[in-house]
Amino acid sequence: MRLASHRLASPLTNKRIEHAAQWSGAVQAQEYTHARWAVGSRFAPAAAITDAAVEQAVAKRKVVRTWALRGTLHLVAAADVRWLVALAAPALLTRTAAAYREVNLDAAAFRKILPAIQQCLEGGRQLTREELFAELARRRIDTEGHRGGRIMYRAAQTGLICLGLPNGKQATYTLLDEWLLLQAKAPEASREDSLKLLAQRYFASHGPATLADFIWWSGLAVGEARAALEMAMPSLTEGLHAGSKVWWSARRPAPTALPGSTAVVHLLAGFDEYLLGYTDRTPIVDKAQAGKVMTPNGLFRPALLVGGRVAGTWQAQTKKNALVLNIAPFAAAALSSRKTSAALQEAAQRYAAFNGLALGEIRQGIAPK
Repeated sequence: MRLASHRLASPLTNKRIEHAAQWSGAVQAQEYTHARWAVGSRFAPAAAITDAAVEQAVAKRKVVRTWALRGTLHLVAAADVRWLVALAAPALLTRTAAAYREVNLDAAAFRKILPAIQQCLEGGRQLTREELFAELARRRIDTEGHRGGRIMYRAAQTGLICLGLPNGKQATYTLLDEWLLLQAKAPEASREDSLKLLAQRYFASHGPATLADFIWWSGLAVGEARAALEMAMPSLTEGLHAGSKVWWSARRPAPTALPGSTAVVHLLAGFDEYLLGYTDRTPIVDKAQAGKVMTPNGLFRPALLVGGRVAGTWQAQTKKNALVLNIAPFAAAALSSRKTSAALQEAAQRYAAFNGLALGEIRQGIAPK
């Protein structure tokens, strides 16, 4: 059921990149390369979505990369950025208050700092972190140590900035209102309407899921998350799984009946919502193997999915304009059948096509400890 909810077994058939980001609510994007694949993997192969197409959607400002839910980087449909950031901000500001105080950042300091950032970026400027900090230093604003990161974090939380186009391998910062100047501005929704919509989006794209899952994923305060679920309930179906109440959309996408082995194997992006978007991940990955995919420092490795469960990890590299896929299954038997081997070949071919490369070889190794 979750494969269909995540559009892995019921992929999108149009070519509108923003629809995939909107369907998921928000797509975690701290690893930008994998975030683009997380979006692209939600489309049917016939849609022929490529990495370049996702980057073009960002360049055309149909999808925006900014700090949204839980204060982490996400890819968000342009139409959703403002209300998502506004919805997440109160809980984030409360949780980060102590961290700001540690570096002498309070309301009075930000009354000077935020207008200074606006001045630095006005006129459509896109500055790297180093360039922006140099501009702020000229205005006698200290960005040394953790202070600079805290400042940028607050500027994003208040909806002042977002990420622009990369400058080589470096991210750039720009003013959100200028970045979305040509986008139609939707009427401002009430907080209640935004809470309801976020819950509807989450349980449609991640269901079946629990209230605890939604609280963690959204970053909302417990009371607001519970209220959001209650408002969304008329559009949800309720069930019981492992003794816990779960909900999913009453209009859940039906799994697409694909021929042969196509639906068996998926190459999940790093930090993919299919794995990341829950507090209890045991329905997806065995506890004994979880540490090989989710590291203690919060890294979610690209996961090999077989039959809806994590069966290993994978990495890709380019050699002589061809994609080389390195597969590390937890057990060799996971890929031993002819059907699964054929499905892996299809999944690898699809990832190569997404990157505009020919498929070279598929190598099989040992999953990391």
